[in-house]
Amino acid sequence: MSRDNFEKHDRLIRLMRELALFQAQPRGLTSAQIAQKMEISQRQAQRDLVALESEYKVPFVKQGTRWTLIEGYFLPPVNFTVPEAMAMVVGARLMWRYADRANPFAQAAYEKLAAALPGPMKGPVMEVADGLADKPDDGTWTKVFAALTTAWSERRKVRIRYTKEDGSTSERVVWPLFIEPTPAAHSLYLIAYDEKRRAPRNYRVDRISAVVVLDARFSPPLGSSLRKLLGHAWGIWTSDHPVEVVLRFTPRVAPRVVATTWHESQEVRKLAGGGVELRLVIAEPTEIRPWILGWGKECEVVTPTDLRESIAAELEEASAAYEKRSAPRSMAG
Repeated sequence: MSRDNFEKHDRLIRLMRELALFQAQPRGLTSAQIAQKMEISQRQAQRDLVALESEYKVPFVKQGTRWTLIEGYFLPPVNFTVPEAMAMVVGARLMWRYADRANPFAQAAYEKLAAALPGPMKGPVMEVADGLADKPDDGTWTKVFAALTTAWSERRKVRIRYTKEDGSTSERVVWPLFIEPTPAAHSLYLIAYDEKRRAPRNYRVDRISAVVVLDARFSPPLGSSLRKLLGHAWGIWTSDHPVEVVLRFTPRVAPRVVATTWHESQEVRKLAGGGVELRLVIAEPTEIRPWILGWGKECEVVTPTDLRESIAAELEEASAAYEKRSAPRSMAG
């Protein structure tokens, strides 16, 4: 074995030993402590930490001078029945379909999952892992996600820097209650209790540019279960005053409407002529607009009035735009 290969081999062994140290020290280690235990310089220990994080995608969270692993990074083996394994495959494929950036945690998780699945299911899951690796990198998002996950699992408060849609940025202290996906926006949302507003709020994870995990811990507010917070949400928006939405669908799409559970509040009523009426109670009607528009002429909003008028106005504007672009050009005389 050449000298270079020996050095690579020794480095790999050292890194794996250091990873084992973190597994044995859930409260984390400083670079000085690693240097002492491994009998290397502190500068080398710092380089090793960077290598573990960048090359081997180890999910570290740095708090001051201490490096800690996300809780649950090491989990015991899990055995799946074939139906359970197929459910995991389906979930992985959905993750791939809606992810718009690289997610090294999901990639590593699906690689481990593939190793535990029956033969025919390994390939589709590994395709997901490879596909996630090919998506655009976003180092800030990765660090933010890791910090929020750690804070949520340890019930620690966090200070976040958040940018609103209008471009304004502010800092606030929140209590991470959960991280919820929304396929419509291809994004994740942090559901958190905002100390200043004294109420739950939602924050798009890709608009959080920095997270500081605080030492202070929290207990979730009474009655703040996810089912209660998101019970009336169409996607992620919440409200204390849900609104009834009534929609009418043509006979052409009625079978699909009837066959699908769109929301837990839905009530379906058959109409004369083969159409159906769908009643929903949702937190914020604005969130359902893209879904309604996706049905085109097959769906009519009955109530609320403001939603009906806004949908009608948008369809009229779209029709005018198509007519303008379709108008024949005048020929020169």
